[in-house]
Formats: sequence, C-alpha cells, structure tokens
Amino acid sequence: MLERFGISEGWLYCRISKLLKKDAMRKTLEAFNWADAVLSTGGDVFSSTYGTLTAHLLPIRLAIRKKKSVILVAHSIGPFKNEKEYNLFVKVMKKISVITVRESHSFKYVKNMNLGKTKVELTADPAFALPPAASQCIEQLWNIYKIPHDQPTIGIAPSQSIASYGKISYTHHFEVLLTLMKFLVNELNCHIVLIPHCQGSSTSGDDYVMCNQLYRHFNFSKDITVISLDHSAEEIRGMMSKLDLMIAERMHAAIASLSQNVPTFVVGYGVKTEGILGDIFGFNNLENYMISVKKLNERILKERVKNLLGRRKDVARYLSRVIPSVKENAKCNFTLIMDVLKSGET
Repeated sequence: MLERFGISEGWLYCRISKLLKKDAMRKTLEAFNWADAVLSTGGDVFSSTYGTLTAHLLPIRLAIRKKKSVILVAHSIGPFKNEKEYNLFVKVMKKISVITVRESHSFKYVKNMNLGKTKVELTADPAFALPPAASQCIEQLWNIYKIPHDQPTIGIAPSQSIASYGKISYTHHFEVLLTLMKFLVNELNCHIVLIPHCQGSSTSGDDYVMCNQLYRHFNFSKDITVISLDHSAEEIRGMMSKLDLMIAERMHAAIASLSQNVPTFVVGYGVKTEGILGDIFGFNNLENYMISVKKLNERILKERVKNLLGRRKDVARYLSRVIPSVKENAKCNFTLIMDVLKSGET
C-alpha cells in the first residue's frame, strides 16, 4: 500500500492509464524511472475551475512514490471551492520540494497553507523570458500577411473556450467580440489581427474556429488579418511586438504581448488574470487593463479599450520600465530548479 496517501501503486497506474494512450503511458513511466526530477509546469489547473484537480495530481503522486524530486513551476493556484479539494492538494504538496507561483494572489494563498518543509517562492511565468524571433523575420511575416503600417493595429486573441469557463453564453461572448471589432474598424479606423493562440484537435478549445467565424462575419474584409500559418512561439511573439494594442482572452497571449511592452487588455477568469496584471500594473488600476468574462459588456469593453488605445504610448513606456524585472523573476524559476537538482533533495 502507498501509505503516504492510503492508495496502492497499482491504483495510480490504473488511473493514469485511463488518462493517457498506451504509448504515452509507457513513455511517461519510463521517464519517471530515469528522471532526476519531475517538473509540473505552470498554469491554473490546481484549482476548482476545471474539475480536473485529481487527474493533475496523479502524476505528481506517482513521482513521489518513485522518490523523485517534484517541483511545481510557475503556477496560479486555487482558490479551491471545497474543503476536500483543498485538503487533497495540501496533502500532496507537503511531499514535494518546491512550489513556485507566478503571481502574488497565489503566493499569499499558498503561503497560508500548512505545507511543512515545502519551499514556496514567488517568481513570474517563464513565458515572460521567451525572446521573440529576429526583427528581419518579423518584418518579412508582417509583409507576407500584408498588414498595413499606416494605421493603428490591434491584435485580438479570442478564446474558443472562455465562455464555458466563465459559464456565460457562447453567443453572447461572440456578439460582444463582433461589436468590439466593428467599433475598432469603423469608428477608430484600426486594422485587426486575429491571433488563434491555442489550436488543437477539439473544436471546443481551438481558437482558430472563433477567428474563422469572426473573419467570415466581416466578409473577409481587408481590415482584418487572420494569422493562419503554423508559427513558432517566437514568431507569434515577434509579430505581437509590432502591435499598437493587444486584446487577449488567453493568459499566455497576454504574457506574450506584455513581455514585448505592448499595452494589453485582458478578458479573463480566475485568479491568474488579476494576479498577473495586478503585479504589473497595480491592483488599484485593474479595471483599466481587464474585465471578467462574467461581466462582459459591449459598452464597458469599448470604453476601456478606447481608453487604453489613447494611452498606449504612456503604457508602453511604463511597461519598458517594469517588464525587465518581471523577466528576471521569471528566470528565477530555473535557478530554483537547479538548486533542487544540485542538492539531490527528494
């Protein structure tokens, strides 16, 4: 029996095998055998948002069983909606080496947990540290997509799945985005670049589906560009660096633009949005940079986006002063990982 958790190792294998295809399962178990450490990379899966907490804790439990050092890298954590989830998370986290969190909301939340000897550190999302592609490449891509240089260019990274996460109507969400785009094109004379940041096999989470629908509603207008080729993260980040403003419904799309000092407005949900933007802009100014998807409103969204567009030069200068320290905090994740590897701690 696995005394630490009161479950058998066989039960762990059984549960994980249901989550992974056979080949992936075999490779996962092999990796756990030879690895010196297991990293659980950042996101907000350790919360009650998605209903998948148990599934995401299973590989960590198995790694602990195999006496591997486990490090949670740059997560947003919680809040948990019930005591059972909270206690399960705490029970598992007491057995790992280090937890790094990417924003101060989560840091305060986790520091109040009784985690024993587990180290908890406030860092930043490692994605802040990713450099863009070379400027020559970006200029070439800008020309390939025929994006104009003589008018404000607004990036929009819509989320195909945010309506379900926020428990709002998909149609309402779509109509609000459509109204915003008409406002930007017809009243503010902007060019829009639609960026499908997350793409996958399931239409429920494929942002290209949303981008395609929005584009078609404009009858393939020359005022709108869809990033349709298969680009690297560095290329996407580089193209974002040339935007005047970014409107993001994916947190890593927002991180990509913010890291290039691009003024960014976020439609978000959960602790990660407030935490990351609050650490950058201050928690008293959040309404200027975000809106909860649950409060999505055409009038408010147009007002806030127009206001940010008008202040974009000042905001870009502010970001140029603040983001370097955020990038340094992001790099601290790698230092902490190396500290664990050097110590041989399990």
